[in-house]
Amino acid sequence: MEEILQKANELGLMIKGSDIYKRYEELVKKIEADENARKLLEEYIKLSEELYQKEANGGVIEVEEKKKLQDISQKVSESQLIKEFIATQTYYVNMMMQIQNAISNPKGDPIGPS
Repeated sequence: MEEILQKANELGLMIKGSDIYKRYEELVKKIEADENARKLLEEYIKLSEELYQKEANGGVIEVEEKKKLQDISQKVSESQLIKEFIATQTYYVNMMMQIQNAISNPKGDPIGPS
């Protein structure tokens, strides 16, 4: 068990040392420091989630709601910081999903205790 935890710690340190993790953390701090960008991103996420849930539950998305999402999406696409944050976050989440998949479905023969 101890060896497994040691390897897990190594993996965590490798992730934290990766360029994508460092860039993601840097962009999180920039978003948090930029009140306008933070509020716009929060509003975009909130509205996107609300409309997704509404549609998933069989609700009809009204024209005004679509227009509001389009307007916010346009503002998001005009913000270099938010665009870079979303792209980096997507890349980071994809990396973490690949890591989780490699842990859940390892290739090769199981390794017993040393």
